[in-house]
Amino acid sequence: MYLRPKAAGLSKKFNDLPPLPLGKTAVEVIADFLRYAFECTKTSIKQRHSSGAAILESVEGQIHFVLTHPNGYEGIQQALMREAVVLAGLVPDEEVAESHISLVTEGEASLHYCIQSGLTTDFMGVSNF
Repeated sequence: MYLRPKAAGLSKKFNDLPPLPLGKTAVEVIADFLRYAFECTKTSIKQRHSSGAAILESVEGQIHFVLTHPNGYEGIQQALMREAVVLAGLVPDEEVAESHISLVTEGEASLHYCIQSGLTTDFMGVSNF
């Protein structure tokens, strides 16, 4: 929420956000989180699969990251998220970020989850879609 657009009326709603760590920007905090999450994911793959290290090595540089963001985020916020991905070291630079990162709204991600998990089957069957 630290990257939220500075739209009228939103500032008061988020006045109770805790302060960022001293000397850290919101982008740096997001980068730290993304770096940590990616390292945990790689560790999990290595520990759970007998050939996990080889799998990771075989896809190095080819991983496509899909990140969600609040529905109200605009181009500026999305650019800051890409900057955080580069800062985290998930991709080497902004050019690679453009082709290896997809940003989707939380609403889109929820819809895709519902469709994939079959939660929309009853709804789709009842209506004439």
